[in-house]
Amino acid sequence: MKLLVLTAVLTLTGCASQTIQYPAEQTKTSAPTSKLSLMRIAKSAYDFEDKDIQVPANFDTQGLQFCDDDFQLEKSACPLDKKAIRIYFGDNQINSKFASESAALTKLNNQTLGLMLESQLAGVNRFKIVTNDDDVINAEKQKQFTEQDIKTVAELNKNSKVLRPDYAVKIDTIKTADRFYGEHNGLAQYQIEMTTSVIDPYTKQKLAYPNLGKIRVKGTDVRSKESLVYTEVNNRYYTGFDYSNQDNVQAVFNSMASKAFDVLLSRLLIEMPSSAQVVAFKNNQVTLDRGRNAGILNNETMILFQYQQGFVEPIAVATVKPSSNSAIAQIVKWKNTDIAEKIKDKADGKIYQTPMNQRVFAVSVGLPQDYVDNRL
Repeated sequence: MKLLVLTAVLTLTGCASQTIQYPAEQTKTSAPTSKLSLMRIAKSAYDFEDKDIQVPANFDTQGLQFCDDDFQLEKSACPLDKKAIRIYFGDNQINSKFASESAALTKLNNQTLGLMLESQLAGVNRFKIVTNDDDVINAEKQKQFTEQDIKTVAELNKNSKVLRPDYAVKIDTIKTADRFYGEHNGLAQYQIEMTTSVIDPYTKQKLAYPNLGKIRVKGTDVRSKESLVYTEVNNRYYTGFDYSNQDNVQAVFNSMASKAFDVLLSRLLIEMPSSAQVVAFKNNQVTLDRGRNAGILNNETMILFQYQQGFVEPIAVATVKPSSNSAIAQIVKWKNTDIAEKIKDKADGKIYQTPMNQRVFAVSVGLPQDYVDNRL
């Protein structure tokens, strides 16, 4: 018996040192049939053709008449207003027949997921995030009472309003852990599936917009397949990916959750684009009344359009560089229309501001590649 075990160990050791083998049926039979989710990256302004210069479907032009020239004032009737969101994580299911993986997945609870997503969304400044981090809020309030006199703190609280969410975003999560063992080695198979819904917290209506849908991410989306391969001896872990180590498994799932949030963010930026009003034109340059304060991102692709008596006329596509409270846009391509040509002529070599009844706005088309390369 000892001789047989020793032979098996030597055989497996030899296999581990060889090139990893993937029988055709190994990956096909175990792969999920559902389509995996990918980030949706905005097309560069330099790749636009004339027919592409259109106002994005998800930008609401209703209410633009309520956007006046007081650029710093937010008005709920104006679609340039930045929406407030509160994140809720609901069902958090675990599908695993293995005790070690189940214990690791339990640590990725709703509170952890919620705070991760809050931080990621707050970083783009596209939305106002109403946090659920009550522990930090309560600790900070206690510190204020310790460090300042009660009268000052009371006055500050009196003059501060708690942020009211426009939308409640609910996310249900299913975390799946499985393993498949072939002739030569095994593969740890992990997946996260998140189902999102958006609720009006005042009418209790589940909304069709923003439509964030379902998000699915596999372990092989965040780790190479080779790094998830392992070998066993007598049905016990021997070498390769250590699925028996809870920290190992949790690290993979943390990366998968972060990847899922990247996908969710890219969808949100399409469903709820950034927007601004054009202050002036000069040649192919445009100044905007908002910048990072409205969630405009560096090298963002934006469509410029004129709004007049309910009619929307796209006039150009531009790439934008924001500062704190304003932005400079470089027009890459003018649309081939009479309106665009007139504005271009009037801005040739001089500063041109459109009349109040013919104002021009800018709206983004999605997550810019620059943000993916440098921030995710």
